[in-house]
Amino acid sequence: MTAEGPSPPRLWEEIEAYAVPPGCVTLWWLYQAGFVLKEPGGAVIAIDPYLSDAVMRSYRQARAVPAPLDPLTARLDAVLASHSHEDHLDPDSIGPFASFEPTRFLGPPMATDKVVACGVARHRTVALRRGDAVAVGGFDIRAVHARHPFAPEPAPDAIGYVVTAGPVSVYHAGDSEYDSENVKDSSGVTVSLLPINGTAGNMNAHEAALLAFLQGALLAVPMHYGLWYDSGYGVGATLDPAMFVDTYRRLVPEGRTLVLEPARAVTVDAEGVWS
Repeated sequence: MTAEGPSPPRLWEEIEAYAVPPGCVTLWWLYQAGFVLKEPGGAVIAIDPYLSDAVMRSYRQARAVPAPLDPLTARLDAVLASHSHEDHLDPDSIGPFASFEPTRFLGPPMATDKVVACGVARHRTVALRRGDAVAVGGFDIRAVHARHPFAPEPAPDAIGYVVTAGPVSVYHAGDSEYDSENVKDSSGVTVSLLPINGTAGNMNAHEAALLAFLQGALLAVPMHYGLWYDSGYGVGATLDPAMFVDTYRRLVPEGRTLVLEPARAVTVDAEGVWS
């Protein structure tokens, strides 16, 4: 988190108080693939929020930055997981999120099973496979294709999401290699949030830029970097978002890109213009 960003307790206060203009969606980046989205009607969801140090236990991978949001303060309508890996479905945040009873947990079956194993009642989960759709407040949420081969811990049911509120649609790739099926499921989105690290079963910065180009996204946004120390992403990782921006602009000279600041509100309209 940047030094001038809100502290974890204050970030939720900001999110809760933020008035999203009609015809827009506001998002906050939580590092890695974690995002909070809010729509004009007031519904708030989180996608893949990793807010603990749980991966230190499983893979000896320590956070390089503090978590920008305290899950115990958050009163979310839904938590969406793209798959069951701990940096996308944080086991140490499930209980704190679940302490707000209205919160529901959405994700593929392996993810929702993990939520239940953490003590959350099954009726508070919604298992999704590619093509399934559900409404949460003013959000329409559709599960889309992802391909995430990761030999140490397979995620065969990994998905991405297209989240729509009014005229704005946001594609969240989750973890995925480049695949033409991703394009098929997400063409014409307003905002495309794409992993760029290029290791551990993810597309690299150049492949992510190509995917955004083929989608026809109005605003292309790199993600899945900045949480670990660079060496933690593995040999050959493409972690510089400027690499993504440069490749995308070669493909779409007039295209819009955005390199996010953690915990900073970004409001996007139907034309992909952000403020």
